[in-house]
Amino acid sequence: MEVPVQRVDENSNLTITVETPIGRNIVLLKDGAHVTESDHVHIKPLSSTTTEIEIIKAKPQDEGQYTIIVDEKEQPLLKLEVTPKPVIRQEMQLPKTRFNEKETLTIVCQFDSTPEEAFIFLHNDQPLVPDSRITTTVEDNKYTVVVKDLRPEDEGVYTLQSDHLILDTPSITVVPEEKKPQTETTTIEEETITIETPQAPIVEEVVEQVTHTSEFTKYSVFELFY
Repeated sequence: MEVPVQRVDENSNLTITVETPIGRNIVLLKDGAHVTESDHVHIKPLSSTTTEIEIIKAKPQDEGQYTIIVDEKEQPLLKLEVTPKPVIRQEMQLPKTRFNEKETLTIVCQFDSTPEEAFIFLHNDQPLVPDSRITTTVEDNKYTVVVKDLRPEDEGVYTLQSDHLILDTPSITVVPEEKKPQTETTTIEEETITIETPQAPIVEEVVEQVTHTSEFTKYSVFELFY
């Protein structure tokens, strides 16, 4: 028996109606494995002879051969093929991409409405791990990354990524802080050296009084008149 092929786009819903004998329950299988009811797969009776199977937001992993068991007999249902939704990659626009070391980088991405898919934060394609300098917050449709006290290792591309949307920043550059030359202060202890020199002898000036006795004891005074 040829099995019908059902093709759906990823994230679309698929509804299948199965007719069964009155009062019979069905068991759903995919590739021979039992499919249990969940938020993703709904199985509900519509009447005593009709059962509805619904796959919510089909994913590529939902592809396969579906069969049902009724009255302990397995019957083919359909082959499901899911066309993957394309992945869109875009670059975010930032006011600047060149920062000085120790500055703060803030990245804010806001959508028109709350995204259906979950997003993760990446730095250079690796999960961005929050710490004392790095914080990531999600508020409804607003996603924010703050990196304080920037360091050279913070350079690179920051990414906000879901299954079908990838938003990259331009490459971030961190300019290292200019290292000031270290000045070495040398303290020179002053040492006072006292040199003792022999005291110079004190020379006393001796004035020798000479008594001169003139041979003449009388002087004659001559007055000259012109």
